[in-house]
Amino acid sequence: MVPPLPPLHGELMLDVFTHRALTRSVLNDHTLHGNSDRLAQLGKSVMNTIVTYILFAERPMLSGEELKIKHEQTLSDEIMVAWLGAYDTELKKRVRLGGAPRGALDDPEEARFLLNSYVGAVCIQDGLQAATDWVSKLVKPESPPLALVDDSQNRTLPASPVPSPSSAPLPVPPQAGSTSQAAPPPYHPTPPEVSTIPSGVPQGTLALFNQTCHQRGFSVEWVASANGFQHDPRWEVKCKVNDVERGFGVGRNQKQAKELAAYEAYLYMQSIGWTLPEPEPTA
Repeated sequence: MVPPLPPLHGELMLDVFTHRALTRSVLNDHTLHGNSDRLAQLGKSVMNTIVTYILFAERPMLSGEELKIKHEQTLSDEIMVAWLGAYDTELKKRVRLGGAPRGALDDPEEARFLLNSYVGAVCIQDGLQAATDWVSKLVKPESPPLALVDDSQNRTLPASPVPSPSSAPLPVPPQAGSTSQAAPPPYHPTPPEVSTIPSGVPQGTLALFNQTCHQRGFSVEWVASANGFQHDPRWEVKCKVNDVERGFGVGRNQKQAKELAAYEAYLYMQSIGWTLPEPEPTA
């Protein structure tokens, strides 16, 4: 029994469900992902990393050579074809083949490409933790998914010192009316990491971010959600500027998560000169 297929939306869904024979690897600069080839490369790296981490955590420990062999077995052609076959109705039969021959997805290379594209799309849309939750359940259905958390309290080696929030200088936003010639870089949500305090976030960032957005006429929306155990909740907050996600934060409480999301959004908006030349499509 495979875990439920994470739903995709918008351009991501269209690209994943359209065979590359139809798209011919054309890059779409108006999206964050570009095309399915880029998604597949991202998904391949994410899949390899998650599987390696799962095997690395096994006890008794695997040797380096054993880990390598088991990794190859876990992501073998037979396994990839079997996984895709398990999602026959939800995924395999929904792909528009175009000029590709009937039964093309039975080929191990095509099955691997489609699954890697899907993993990459999940990572772009919902974050690394969402992709990890899904892949973990594919690899080890009987075990709980890996949690991407800050394990600094359990490390035997001292962690690198973190600068005090009060000592970290705030970047200065450009004056109203200034323009930026460079094209805005793509926004990639930060992989969720739980920390006990919003380390490195300068004091006053949230207030400065809200003030700057208000002065420039940008709308700001905060989307908060909590999961985990009631006694130990995990808060996630997304910061949307003009309906487009620009920041993401995770914390032990909503205030922490919001401050982290504001800081990430502030840095992103700073990097593009606080200009939004045209509305971006939403998922």
